Amino acid sequence: MSQVYCSNTDADHGAFVWMVKNAIVPRPIAWVSTVDSAGVANLAPFSYFAPLTMDPPTVVFAVSGGAKDTLANVVASGEFAITMALSGQEELIARTASAVDSTVDEAAAVGLSWAAGVSIGVPHPAGAGPSLECTLVKVDEFKGSHLVFGEVLGVSVDDALLRPDGRLDQDAYHPIGRMGGATFTRVDNWVRHPIPSAEEFLG
Repeated sequence: MSQVYCSNTDADHGAFVWMVKNAIVPRPIAWVSTVDSAGVANLAPFSYFAPLTMDPPTVVFAVSGGAKDTLANVVASGEFAITMALSGQEELIARTASAVDSTVDEAAAVGLSWAAGVSIGVPHPAGAGPSLECTLVKVDEFKGSHLVFGEVLGVSVDDALLRPDGRLDQDAYHPIGRMGGATFTRVDNWVRHPIPSAEEFLG
């Protein structure tokens, strides 16, 4: 027997939404950093984001409900950075999700420092994972949320996360994922399965 969650009644709508977002896990979670017109940097975590195209590389993240400062800053400046959070930074991710005044520097408040952007004028939190430096492509309103599309102009990566050949070292890079509610998971192991050729697959 299975429980079914539907969107068609007020009584079960909250449980339906909860089940959808907690079934699609783990979701990568990262900080989006922006700068307002006064030069104040803003930091907010998002787990509703994804890569879209490979070349040129583009990404999208969804702004729903809060995080209005992030959206306003992106629209005004046309730039933002997406920085992956690492194992051990779960509490920092949770704390920077707090709805504080736009004048508050969230990174400084939780003990993070800023690293200057290279391809864009927006900084990113130092000591975290790879930072995707993006320019705004467009913002679409969809189902009550705003979808922010960006093109990645550059990627800033700490040397400690790289192999000698310049690729990400999967044994050193441990990003975190968002589970349900206040729960996170840590990516610290991999299983490798090469994609077979058509002949190997059919054989």
